[in-house]
Amino acid sequence: MAFIPDTNWPPYLIENSGGKLGGLLPDLLHEVLNPLGYEVKLLRLPNKRGWVMLDSGEVDLHLKAREWVPNAEDYLWSDPLFESEDVLLYSRERPIRFDTLEDLVGLRIAVISSFVYPGLDEMFAAGEADRVPLDSPFAMLDLVAMGRADAAVVNRAETLWLFRNRPELHGERFALTDVATDISPYRFVFTKQKSWAPLLEKINQELAAMKADGRLDEILHRYR
Repeated sequence: MAFIPDTNWPPYLIENSGGKLGGLLPDLLHEVLNPLGYEVKLLRLPNKRGWVMLDSGEVDLHLKAREWVPNAEDYLWSDPLFESEDVLLYSRERPIRFDTLEDLVGLRIAVISSFVYPGLDEMFAAGEADRVPLDSPFAMLDLVAMGRADAAVVNRAETLWLFRNRPELHGERFALTDVATDISPYRFVFTKQKSWAPLLEKINQELAAMKADGRLDEILHRYR
């Protein structure tokens, strides 16, 4: 059983009008594990509860970037599936330059309050840039549009998907930096409470085959 966040998070998690859940993460779980003889059951949980259940072995696996988990050594991790790229979003009316971290000194940067930002957290802690915590990407867009934040840290794939599929967001008002603030690879992460090491080896072999024959890129392309 795999736990996934109890949220609508396109293109990673997409809930249709009938309540059926799709998106990149469920697709990867099914299309990697089903050929290995495993039926995947998805359990939607609040993030904190999901990790508690993974720790205890009540659920078996999750999808996450290892760099975002403080106690990453407590789990078993697969080889990378795809890279999650954080970039800066800014208003076209008030463009910013971002080539190095020094370009961000003195700026007000909107972030999701519960997220970690490995590429920027040290700068925030030193007070070199102002961290503006918010609860949703839509609130970040509003703050940048109003000029109350100079930029927002966003996921490139999520933001491009939203702008393509939600014209009411008026994505043409914004631009994304070419330079990323952080690039972290997503992986399968398993509890150590069960003997998943043999399956993990098979997953890594399957991932290597999928990368070689183009199947993995075909899945990723659906959501670009």
